[in-house]
Amino acid sequence: MSYDRAVEIAEKLQAAGVPATVDPRSATPPCVLVTPPGRTYDLGCGYTAAWQLWAIVPNPGNADAFKRLDILVGEVAGVVDVRGATFGSYALSPDSPPFPAYRIDFEEAISEP
Repeated sequence: MSYDRAVEIAEKLQAAGVPATVDPRSATPPCVLVTPPGRTYDLGCGYTAAWQLWAIVPNPGNADAFKRLDILVGEVAGVVDVRGATFGSYALSPDSPPFPAYRIDFEEAISEP
């Protein structure tokens, strides 16, 4: 299941010293949020998971945020095979302001029984 794999990814990040979670309710920037993957059913017994991890830092989006995002993206790249990272923003809930963030993309094969 992809949720179990998301938890594993968050735990691997945490073991490397990166604050990470799969639940936006427990995300406190700076942190990495592991969200559900996109799925391409291109494997005989599973799919390719297109993960989007969000490196999120507190406001304001100034040079300090820029530096912290650089660090978080580098830390994530040391744990997973990052394919790309796109700067943007992420709101942790509908009633919260968006935070400066990078969407970090990577893919992997997921087998299903």
